[in-house]
Amino acid sequence: MTVAFLLDVDNTLLDNDGLKAWGDRAIRDAVGDDQADRFWELYEETRHATGVVDYPATFARLREETRDDGLVRQTERLVYDAPFPKFLFPRALEVIARLWSIGTVVVLSDGDPVYQPLKIERSGIAQAARGNVLVYDHKETHLDDVTARFPERHYAHVDDKASLLAATKARLHGRVTTVHVRQGHYADDPPHGVAPDIVVDHIAELETLPAERFGA
Repeated sequence: MTVAFLLDVDNTLLDNDGLKAWGDRAIRDAVGDDQADRFWELYEETRHATGVVDYPATFARLREETRDDGLVRQTERLVYDAPFPKFLFPRALEVIARLWSIGTVVVLSDGDPVYQPLKIERSGIAQAARGNVLVYDHKETHLDDVTARFPERHYAHVDDKASLLAATKARLHGRVTTVHVRQGHYADDPPHGVAPDIVVDHIAELETLPAERFGA
């Protein structure tokens, strides 16, 4: 049986909580607490309005509000030029290499169309996935597109959100094995549906799980 691994990025392959904390410190050091606080307020307002993190929209709102292009450019540089590889979870790239020996690897992430692909590229994840990268505003609503692009007999969806995995299970029924990686601030998120098939505490654990556990 052929398998496609659908791999999430934030808090699954990459410590996004740690990356955001690093960015907060860097922005505060560069522009001060008041400007940093306002930036993160706009960030949260944009996230709640769209349902996803959208850095370009946040920067646009900051530019419109402050009329200070220098401030915005400085903040953009800190966000876009972050040391992304530093925040990969241990063995993340080795896990991707191992999964290629079992089936096809596809990075399935959500976020804005600028920052998220840039993060995936500069962290080394895109290269490890051999360019198989899909980024949507709400990935759980695009499963038909994903399965059309990568038609396989079975799928293994790896994510840090148990509730999202439950939605995938409901959509793909017996064609998917769900894997909950309990990392990041959604580690204890209840599934609100069918429990994941596999639960691990660290992404590195997937390097040694038998292939048949994933439906291969």
